[in-house]
Amino acid sequence: MWTTSLPPFIGVVLGTVASLVGQLLQGRASERAEQRRSDRERSEARRNEYRTHFVDFLCAVQEAERVAVDRYQHNLTDEQWQMRAKKAIDRVWVTQKTIHMVCAPEVNEAAREVAFAVQDVIRKGPGEPGEPQDEKVWQCISPSRRAYLDVAADYLREEGPWARTHIR
Repeated sequence: MWTTSLPPFIGVVLGTVASLVGQLLQGRASERAEQRRSDRERSEARRNEYRTHFVDFLCAVQEAERVAVDRYQHNLTDEQWQMRAKKAIDRVWVTQKTIHMVCAPEVNEAAREVAFAVQDVIRKGPGEPGEPQDEKVWQCISPSRRAYLDVAADYLREEGPWARTHIR
C-alpha cells in the first residue's frame, strides 16, 4: 500500500515546493520592480525640486539685473530704487542659500559667483561710464551666469551625481 501511494505523495510535495519557490521568486521580482519604480519617482521628484530652485534663483538674478540696468542705464538712484536694490540683492542671496542647502557644492559655488557678480554690479556699477550701460551690466554678470547655467544643466541630467544616489 505504501508503494502505491508514495509516488503521488512525493509528486504533491514536489509540486507544492515548486509552487512556493515560484511564488517566492515572483514576490522578490515584484519587490525589486517596485523599488526601481519608487527610486525613479523619487529621482524625478528630486530633479523637479532642483529645477524649481534653479529657476527661482534665475528669476532673482534677472530682477537684480533689471535693478542694475535701471540704476546705470536710466540713472535711477531714488529711495524707491534703493529699496528695490536691497530687496533684489536679498532675494538673490536667499535663493542662493537654498541652493547651498539642497545641491552639490559645485552648483552652490557657481550660484555664489553669480550672486557676487550681481551684487557687485548693483553696488559698484558696470565699470567705465558710457553708453550703453545695459550691455555693460550684462557683460559683468554673463560669465558667472553662463557657468552657473552649465553646472545646473549638468546637475539636472540623468547622469548627474544625485541620480546615482538613492534618497531614502
